[in-house]
Amino acid sequence: MPFQAPLMLFGAAAVTVPLALHFFYRARYKPLPWGPMKLLKEAVEQTSRRLKFQERLLLLLRCLALILLALALARPALDSVSGAASDGPVDAVLVFDTSYSMAARDGEKTRLERAKDAAVAVLDALPDQSSVQIYACADRAQALGPVSRYNRDQAKQLIRSIEVTSLSTDFLPGLTDALAAAETGTAPAKEIYVFSDMQKSGFERQQPGVRAKCEEAREKKTGLVFVRCGNPERKIPNVSVVDVKLLAAIPHTRTRVPFVVTVKNTGPEPVRGIKVSLELDGKAVERDATQIDQIDPGATAEVTLTGGLDEAGARRLAVYADGDGLDGDNVLYKIVGVRDKVNALLVAHPFAGLPATDAGDWFVRKALVPFDTERERDKIEKYFISTESVQPAEVGPDKLAGKDIVYLLNAPVRTDDPFVGMPPAFVSQLAEFVKGGGGLVIGAGPLVNPGDYNRVLGRAGAGLLPVPLGPDLPAATAEAPFRPAAESIDDRDDVFGKVKPYADWIDRATFTRMLHLDDTAPDAAGGRVRVRTTDNRPLVASRVVGDGEVLFFAAPLDESWGSRLMADGQFAVPLTTYIVSHLTGRKVPGGARTAGDTLTWAPPVVAPGYELIKPRPRTGKGDDGRNRQRVKLGEAKAGAGARPVVSADSLVAGEYAIVPVGGTEAEGATFAVNPDLRETDNLEPVSDSELEKMLGYRPTVIQAGAGTETAIRERRTHGEWTEWVLLALLLLLMGEATWAWFCGRAW
Repeated sequence: MPFQAPLMLFGAAAVTVPLALHFFYRARYKPLPWGPMKLLKEAVEQTSRRLKFQERLLLLLRCLALILLALALARPALDSVSGAASDGPVDAVLVFDTSYSMAARDGEKTRLERAKDAAVAVLDALPDQSSVQIYACADRAQALGPVSRYNRDQAKQLIRSIEVTSLSTDFLPGLTDALAAAETGTAPAKEIYVFSDMQKSGFERQQPGVRAKCEEAREKKTGLVFVRCGNPERKIPNVSVVDVKLLAAIPHTRTRVPFVVTVKNTGPEPVRGIKVSLELDGKAVERDATQIDQIDPGATAEVTLTGGLDEAGARRLAVYADGDGLDGDNVLYKIVGVRDKVNALLVAHPFAGLPATDAGDWFVRKALVPFDTERERDKIEKYFISTESVQPAEVGPDKLAGKDIVYLLNAPVRTDDPFVGMPPAFVSQLAEFVKGGGGLVIGAGPLVNPGDYNRVLGRAGAGLLPVPLGPDLPAATAEAPFRPAAESIDDRDDVFGKVKPYADWIDRATFTRMLHLDDTAPDAAGGRVRVRTTDNRPLVASRVVGDGEVLFFAAPLDESWGSRLMADGQFAVPLTTYIVSHLTGRKVPGGARTAGDTLTWAPPVVAPGYELIKPRPRTGKGDDGRNRQRVKLGEAKAGAGARPVVSADSLVAGEYAIVPVGGTEAEGATFAVNPDLRETDNLEPVSDSELEKMLGYRPTVIQAGAGTETAIRERRTHGEWTEWVLLALLLLLMGEATWAWFCGRAW
């Protein structure tokens, strides 16, 4: 049994005082013979035995009273209580759940506001000379201060400044850091307070680790208290913006684009009257705001909003849903790359006096710019896609300037003949083009030699092939040609998944020969097969190279080898559109991220310094980032051992940008950071019985509210036996007095 003041046990030595009085302080007398006393001897002996019993019982009661008094002063406590004496110093660690479910309203206050009030009550209940350390925790822990752990006023100011993030709940990081922080204190007693809405998913995310940390706290006699912030019986009406899609495959200027917004009810009850609105570059598009009458639990609803794309560049899109009980997941950000022109370079052999369809680039050109070249030249000139064709032997590095995507269509690489195939200088620059974010599409054909391609474009060369090319495959027959298999396409594929519904046209795409894409070779690591044939051979493979991507078609994109892959415009046009949209979209610096992700940008030209522009408040007014908070970042490094600019300061959803010092967003990379939707997968709070089952014991759980301070004080003192010992002492003294009176004698 632990004692809060063990030195007081030495007071039990006072029990020797009544013993000394009893045995050594007796009345001294000289016996004198007297005849009548002989007659009374027998009576005296009988009376003496009774008096000795009474005296010894009184002695025992008085000794026990002194022992109880010493025990009370030593303040015994239960083994299960970590604690400290009610007035002894404590090393306290306060952990705040800052996941965005803490922003849900619970009556007049949010859960985080209730947590702050409860934390101040905990500080007021701490004994003098106690220390305080404060942590914020969602799926990661962050030490907040105070600078002086004994400065409670500073701690209270810090508590009031805590804000929610866009992260999801995970209690393990917070418990781990809090336990380590408590050990750095000097007080004999340690206490950890976790202020949270006790979301069940936060315990389930890493349940074995959470249980182990709670057990470690028990073993180290560290008091662990969960402060429940919010009514566990209250159900939060909640919807999340889970997706936004552009119906325009390739966004370009001077167009009005439809956006399909998907909203999901993640709460337990129907939600009514949800308003969905759109912002472009911080400017609200009020006229297209719409309202969803009702969304049932677990159901999704789609609405279509439109916005005008007037300027080229990275446009910032934000979709909002208002009208539920939790704001944290009511927004979705997206960066849209808008272009004046998409410039494509087609490296292929011309038709040279033969029918136009014999040109290696004819089908791709018609899919990119679907106009009649004779009658619609004015439309071609105004169209947002522009093509330039060049023969393989004549293409040079200068042809890549200003291009967004390159097609190699049955284009050989140069070997011994200086007049045949693409020059090495072009191939070298092509690799840099792709690494810088450009798109590359390679189509097979009779002039593509697998050995030469592996040597020049493979891993040992330019590193552009998704997978190595294997030995020639046996040719198929016209009666039983190779065919793409629509069922081999992943529905989530952001290119071919969109053309999967064109199954009838896919079935018509036949060819009698194709290259062997060896996806089982050791050098195939990093490559991805996107489409297979009906006999399970790889037909289309891709690989990300730097910031760009390469798509390789094992079949021709012209009519060689009897290919009908691009012959049907109803299939070739959407396929080409989705390919161009995907590959050119990679060239937009930045992109979409989830809260907490590291933001990384490799600037094309190294500047003296860089800044992170943090999200702006939702005002409905556009800005270029000059009036938003800026945080200095490290320097980038170019050349050998290049080092990009990075920042991990993305805990809140919003629009971020990494720019040169003093620059605008147009000069850097823009990032759309979205909430971690795992937070709203399950908003149910854990019950006390469920928590006991998860942790293996029932921890202390206190409800935040008006009685928090009283509950903390009672918890700190309820483990002591002092009051019960004092009560026993009082009863004992009353019994001793009664017995002394009964015996008819005083001390």
